[in-house]
Amino acid sequence: MAVLAGCGSSGGTTTLSKVDFIAKGDEICKRAHDQFAEVQKNPPSTAEGFATLTQKLIEISESELSQIRALSAPEEVQPALDRYLKARDQGIALLKKGLEAAQSDNPQAYESAQSKVANGQVRRLKLAQAVGFTECSRVSTSTTAG
Repeated sequence: MAVLAGCGSSGGTTTLSKVDFIAKGDEICKRAHDQFAEVQKNPPSTAEGFATLTQKLIEISESELSQIRALSAPEEVQPALDRYLKARDQGIALLKKGLEAAQSDNPQAYESAQSKVANGQVRRLKLAQAVGFTECSRVSTSTTAG
C-alpha cells in the first residue's frame, strides 16, 4: 500500500480512476457548454445586455471549474489538469474585464477582452485534451455571433 503524504487535497475522498475522472469532467463541461449555448441564443444589442450575458457566462464558467476542482483527480492527470485550470482561470479573468467594459459602456474594451478570450480558445482546447477531456473547451458549432 502506497501512502502519498502531502499530495493533493483528498480530505478523505477516494481518488477517481482516470477514466471516471475524465467521464465526470466531460459531463460537467457538456452541461456548461449547453448552458453557454442557451444563454447565447439571442445575442444582446445593448451594453446592458452584453453585461448581463457576460455575467451569466462568468457564472457558468466559475461553476464548471469549481465542479471540476471538486473531483478527486488521479495523480497522473494532475499536472495537465493544473495547466488547464490555470488557462481557464485566465479566460475567466478576461471575461471579467469584458464585463467591466460592458458595464462602463466601452465597446472597444469589451471587444478587446472578447478577442483575447477567443484567441486563447485553441490553447485551452489543447490543454483540455492533454488531460483527456473531449467536451471541455470545445468550440461551439451551434452558436454564431454575427
